[in-house]
Amino acid sequence: MKKVELGPRDPPRRRLTKQQAVRHLIHAAVRMVMAGEDPFATHLLIQSADKLLSDLAKLDPAKQLVMDWTQRARPEYKDALIKLFRETYNFLKHADRDHDQTLHVGDIGTSNVLQLGVCILNYQRLFSEWTDHMRVGFAIARFVFPDGFVSEDERPAFEHAVSRSSAYTVREFISDIQGLTTTGRFPNFRSEHADDLRDVSPFFERLAGKLSFPKDGADV
Repeated sequence: MKKVELGPRDPPRRRLTKQQAVRHLIHAAVRMVMAGEDPFATHLLIQSADKLLSDLAKLDPAKQLVMDWTQRARPEYKDALIKLFRETYNFLKHADRDHDQTLHVGDIGTSNVLQLGVCILNYQRLFSEWTDHMRVGFAIARFVFPDGFVSEDERPAFEHAVSRSSAYTVREFISDIQGLTTTGRFPNFRSEHADDLRDVSPFFERLAGKLSFPKDGADV
């Protein structure tokens, strides 16, 4: 078969750094958790962010992750732990070795929030940035996993904040958080959201019937 070379690509609309890529993934995952969206799609975003953070941390010995799942296991269990941790992620990405297999599905919603909280902490450690999306996502993680994300000195204030009812659900907490994104508590949430979506805006402004399939490496 003759090898076909693609023509020159159009100039990029912008270029994306790895930090920006991770931020996109975390922000989208936070919004999907808040919206109660498909947990499997949310899981792909969180695991992709985690994998990027892990790879980036290995390139700079001076920057260590706040939490590295693989470092908490004894050496003889490390491979098994990684396989289990990436099980759902790999199942959703590949079908070359497990096309006839089924996936063990546990409490993926809760697991997603735990992993998202860790991703947010690791991102902050590597890049020293704390966006409003991350503040919202971490607030949800703290609510679900106070033992892991609420320090001892913060515990009294945290318990007071969530003590309004013994039946205060995650759904209610997220609803309250959503209300705060329209107030001064998270003033940058909306502008961050708009910036995250800037690359899709031109698509929605295209005129019907004026689209054509890209050829020879055109603007794709």
